[in-house]
Amino acid sequence: MDKRSAVLSWCRAAVAMAAIFSQSAVHATGQLVIAGGAVRADNAEVFGEFVTHLSGDGPVVVIPAASGRPARSGQSAAESLAMFGVDAARLEVFPLALLDDRGTEDVDESSWKENAWDSALVRRIETAAGFWFTGGDQSRITQLTRSASGEESPFLQLLRKRLQDGAVIGGTSAGAAIMSTLMITGGDSFTALTQPEPGEYNAMTEQEQGHLSLSAGLGFLPRGLVDQHFDRKARLGRLIRALPLTGEQVGLGVDEDTALSVDLGTGEARVVGSGSVVRLDTSDASFAWDGETLASGIRLSVYPRLTRFRLSDGVLLETQGEPTMGNEYYDHSVRLGGGMAFPNQTLEQMLGNDLLDNAGTNRLVRVSVDSAGTAISYRFIQRGSSKGFWDRAQGANRYTIIGVGMDVTRTTANRP
Repeated sequence: MDKRSAVLSWCRAAVAMAAIFSQSAVHATGQLVIAGGAVRADNAEVFGEFVTHLSGDGPVVVIPAASGRPARSGQSAAESLAMFGVDAARLEVFPLALLDDRGTEDVDESSWKENAWDSALVRRIETAAGFWFTGGDQSRITQLTRSASGEESPFLQLLRKRLQDGAVIGGTSAGAAIMSTLMITGGDSFTALTQPEPGEYNAMTEQEQGHLSLSAGLGFLPRGLVDQHFDRKARLGRLIRALPLTGEQVGLGVDEDTALSVDLGTGEARVVGSGSVVRLDTSDASFAWDGETLASGIRLSVYPRLTRFRLSDGVLLETQGEPTMGNEYYDHSVRLGGGMAFPNQTLEQMLGNDLLDNAGTNRLVRVSVDSAGTAISYRFIQRGSSKGFWDRAQGANRYTIIGVGMDVTRTTANRP
């Protein structure tokens, strides 16, 4: 069996394992704060959301396991939490790391590798009110908290118990990826869509480029697949490709400096921070990775800050602003294309300004082309059930986008 076939076999086995896990998992009542990475140290909404949901007066634990600078990143996260109201006496950096940071001469962080299995260390935080995972490489977190055979460490067992009892678990970047039962470890959107069989993840450099790669996450979020750094790193395509591989029908793309806060007891979600959260629904979608139409029938929604929605079906519970449908501000035709010569819009602004708040069109196409002439087209369609809301917040137009249709096609750039 070649490597790629082995990876595909692993994906199928992992989907089956995930189904078993989801059936046997104890229903949790706690809170998740899933941050998309690059969270500013002074982001009051994201860190404040985590602090607000601390359960009890026990320790607040920072976990730097993903980082290549564990001691320093752990301390930095602790300082941010202290800035937003956590008593410094409650803060603990749990010493868990894979690599030594040569910049910290007084400590060898690689000696922390086995600490998730140290019962004495785990007992020290058994009443923890919350846990915060720093960014880095998400595969380090899973490697350090599970054995090679999949056995869960006492540390990971404690996290599950505390979440079940109402504690909050948060994390940024890598700390967001691990929330899913299966997680994305690397790859870029263009490769994921044009070379759609998954590959192996070998190094952190592959987080940004190459074949889509998947691995087992920690499964704190019972349903859905998370991707982070979403809009800035153009990860829409890789999330679309990853969904059928993992067996999930809901994808959640979290922007940088932004968090998706999930109440596991009620199933309600809230967006905080400066960006947006994208929700993909593929329950009625079809996929054909060897054809021209790669994906069709996807439903896409974009939720900006302070929006609340139901995680299971995306139903809007609270939003800011006024409906755009039938009251469009713009009326202009839109050039179909993409790349550096086109405006550098966020997905939220593009679908708002040029589609749902624009009477001049009900269809939008963005195209990416590589040097070999392969073209990927994202087609966004305003449907009868689509909804848009406009608001002016913090000096900028913000849009809530609900139920836009989406297809993905692959062609050659010189084809008419």
